[in-house]
Amino acid sequence: MKGFDRESKFFFDLTIDENKSVLPDTIRKMLEDLKKETKGEEDYPYNSMVITSITGTVEKAGGKWTLVARGSKQKYELVPNDALKKLVESGAVNVTVGGKVTDEQSLLKIEISDAKLAAR
Repeated sequence: MKGFDRESKFFFDLTIDENKSVLPDTIRKMLEDLKKETKGEEDYPYNSMVITSITGTVEKAGGKWTLVARGSKQKYELVPNDALKKLVESGAVNVTVGGKVTDEQSLLKIEISDAKLAAR
């Protein structure tokens, strides 16, 4: 996860342990707690969540695509791009993907922007 600190003007990267899952709702709660602690009601808005790299198993059933994360076993619905479609068509099931995460109507979804074979 990448972020930007307005005060210091620095970007930061947050790496999550493979066995843990941090979801948009977790980040929103953290930001709300931070607002209370700092009394910064206008600071710390939630913009979006982008996963730069997550490895898991792709499952395709009809038109529905799903990724089961390798470590946390968290499930995500996928909006595949051409690269992911080609990997799956070639027989790959273990992949590393990246993309924007949404959680509308409590449905976790990754809009894939990057896909490649998972490193062994």
